[in-house]
Amino acid sequence: MQKELGMGRAAAGALLALAFFGISVARATTPASMDVRELTRQATYVARVRCVNVLSTMEMGMVWTLNTFEVTESWKGEPPPRFTVRLPGGEAGGQRMTVEGAPRFTEGEEAVLFVTEDRGRQMNIVGWAQGTFRIRKSRRTGIEKAIQDTATGQAASVRTGASAEDERKRIPLATLRGMVEQAKQ
Repeated sequence: MQKELGMGRAAAGALLALAFFGISVARATTPASMDVRELTRQATYVARVRCVNVLSTMEMGMVWTLNTFEVTESWKGEPPPRFTVRLPGGEAGGQRMTVEGAPRFTEGEEAVLFVTEDRGRQMNIVGWAQGTFRIRKSRRTGIEKAIQDTATGQAASVRTGASAEDERKRIPLATLRGMVEQAKQ
């Protein structure tokens, strides 16, 4: 039977570990809202990827998940053909830990990631969930959509009346690519 970590203990452990590994605690726990232009500007690479391996491990009393991706298209920069992103949270050693804002991946899943290359070639996702766009294909139309893991900002669109969050979460993949191209200029 799995043992669930207490919320306070897990949060304290996550903050301590994030600080220990040099990740800005304030940025990791409450990232500023970023649009595609800002995500692109901050990213070393923007790439369409396929998740090829997910492995959770226990380190110093905290659960970490190593997510390995294979690049299928590069939209910005020249990323390595395969890279791993280490994120807090997951299940290992009979414990489960969830860190809000840290995306979770499954093998075979496709996404567009906005990533930076930090400290000795460690790859990080810009804004964690904000820099993660899942790719889904419409069964009806066959059009691929990019679905952002999270979108902050609740302003309503003047054009459609929908919340900005709804509009940013689901956009055609080709539109996202165009936005990245425009942001690179």
